[in-house]
Amino acid sequence: MIVAAVMRFYSYHNWSLSNDELSALNRLQFDSFADMIRLGVLVDFHPAGVQTLLWFITHSFGFDVWIVRLPFVLFGTLSVYYTFLIGKRWFGINTGLFAAAVMAFLEYPVLFSQLARPYSPGMLFSVMGIYYWSIIVFDAHRKLWHYLAFAFSAALALYSHHISFLLMLITGLSGFLFYHRLNIPKYLAASVLVFLLYLPHIQIFFHQFSIGGVGGPDGWLAAPEPDWILKYLWYAFNESMALIIILIAILIFSIIRFKSKITKFHTLSISLFAIMFLIAYFYSIWRNPILQYSILLFSFPLLVIFIFSFLNQKITNYSILSLFLILTFGITSTGFINKFYQKQHFGEFKKVAENIAAWNKKYGKENISNMIVVNGPYYIHYYLDQLDRDIGFLQYNCATKSDLLKLSGIIDSVQTPYFIYGWTKPSPKEIDLLIRDKYPCIVSRYNYAGLSEVSLYGQKITDSCIALEKPVFVYSRDFDEPHYKEQYGKKIDTINFLSSPHSFQMDSITMFSPGFKQMVGNINNGDFDRVEVELAGFSPGELKNTLIVFTLKSDKETYFWRGSEMQNFVQSQKWGKVYLSVTIPEFQSLNDELNIYAWNPGKELIFVDNLEVRFYSE
Repeated sequence: MIVAAVMRFYSYHNWSLSNDELSALNRLQFDSFADMIRLGVLVDFHPAGVQTLLWFITHSFGFDVWIVRLPFVLFGTLSVYYTFLIGKRWFGINTGLFAAAVMAFLEYPVLFSQLARPYSPGMLFSVMGIYYWSIIVFDAHRKLWHYLAFAFSAALALYSHHISFLLMLITGLSGFLFYHRLNIPKYLAASVLVFLLYLPHIQIFFHQFSIGGVGGPDGWLAAPEPDWILKYLWYAFNESMALIIILIAILIFSIIRFKSKITKFHTLSISLFAIMFLIAYFYSIWRNPILQYSILLFSFPLLVIFIFSFLNQKITNYSILSLFLILTFGITSTGFINKFYQKQHFGEFKKVAENIAAWNKKYGKENISNMIVVNGPYYIHYYLDQLDRDIGFLQYNCATKSDLLKLSGIIDSVQTPYFIYGWTKPSPKEIDLLIRDKYPCIVSRYNYAGLSEVSLYGQKITDSCIALEKPVFVYSRDFDEPHYKEQYGKKIDTINFLSSPHSFQMDSITMFSPGFKQMVGNINNGDFDRVEVELAGFSPGELKNTLIVFTLKSDKETYFWRGSEMQNFVQSQKWGKVYLSVTIPEFQSLNDELNIYAWNPGKELIFVDNLEVRFYSE
């Protein structure tokens, strides 16, 4: 328990709040508890329990990170103790000790115990519910308080997360498999009490299920792949082959050496974990994707208990030494080999805000334009307002076509010598190219494990600018080339152009522009993995549907296609540049054809000029 507490409390408040945590705090910004439920819970997909807990914590003690996360660290620590109690109750003292030891040091439960989200309370109340359920189903000397403890633990699990709700439901129903051991009236009474305790939440439950979830057409979560469970187990056990081998060896050795009989508790421990996975997996395949590593945390202690369920339960010097060694190995694996406390686990908000505040102070707010991509202003101002309350942003998001066009206008109009751009969620890579067209100098840039980034751009190129990666190959076409004159024909325009004396005209007859076409193997021998494209465009009318297109084609089919719409960057009746940034997939063959061109399916009158394609090899 000391190990469990230290690993969870160590530095728990120093690292940045995650996007989900900031989302929860953002949904607390209401004047009344009723408004918080209506506007902060009903719009979410989680039960009201954790949001209610956060409401009373923050309104009583404030919004500091150490205050917000403290109850969740306590929940996670206490869940280790109840893992021990289940292991001891079902199999014996050594199973309880070894299972608790592994739960104490694994990154997976440690990380989710440090998050102010439903995972550590869901895990705690699930293992508490299962422990007291075991007593009222299997013990001869069960007391009234055991029934009450089960009912309240199960109800709290229901209020924590819908998956811990499901785990408690399956556990409760499985009790009827052992009906000859039950005190049926008291068991039914405890079950009714769970329902009564949950009754205030029923309306919220049905409302949330009516609006969908995190997956599907309107969500961000994809359906799981067939090997999902293998990736999950790799993640859950520290991504450590050594640890996995040790645990498998302990399981196999204990089965062979101690010849333990398979009991109902063996079946329960592995079945409850497997059933939770299978339900979430097939629901994600057939209905709506919900399967994430986090939701299996509630039943994960049962899997760990099963691994040690065949041990000899007699405490010996050997078992004490083995326990000490596995704890030592686990602490080393998590804290030093995997460098858990130095990792970037989620998108960074704290350091992004610190850099923005520092740059505004160093160069002067009047000299900097700020832009960021976040889910809402609160997500960055939670930290930024602690540093400097007077920093504003020209744009907080860039998720739609109109956002990109608006950003293009912002960059075109601002006159500050510096520009800051940060992102804390996936955003169009073309934004960097758009900014660099006017602010070519990257003065400073901090990337946080590819999960977030913040950059300071300058208008003047100096020796202090960050040296950008040089392309391995560059192709340019300005439609002024004499040797292409016959190919261009009458589509060369001498009135509308960005660079004198020509541009290429696209219209209802000509929907495709000349571009760049080449075999992959002829471009740096196929050694490139990223391509940047820029093309100038002008339309005397409304821009509707013109794109830069990038394709890869084998001898059988086009297997890769990317496009960037001109109307997202270029304003009507004004020359502007459209950008496309492409991360290349694995080529099928070096003989594949790469093709880049402008496509005008709307058949509008468009003039294009100055095509440039840059190939990079990381």
